[in-house]
Amino acid sequence: MSETIYCYCCRVHHPKEEMRRFTTRAGERWRCLRSILAAGSSRQARDAFGERQTRQNQESSRRQLDWQADVRKQGSF
Repeated sequence: MSETIYCYCCRVHHPKEEMRRFTTRAGERWRCLRSILAAGSSRQARDAFGERQTRQNQESSRRQLDWQADVRKQGSF
């Protein structure tokens, strides 16, 4: 199994090969190549990337909440 690292930008675990150290005001953090490349594109492309990422994060949160509700209904939580 390959090692994964958490990307602070898109909040997803990626394979280590897709990650780079990125310096921020708060110190060094891991960031995926996809988010680094997206940051260097036009404003329109960055906005589209951000909107896609927001939709993915919202869908992930919704699935998690649905799962938690199902577990509570079954009484096994």
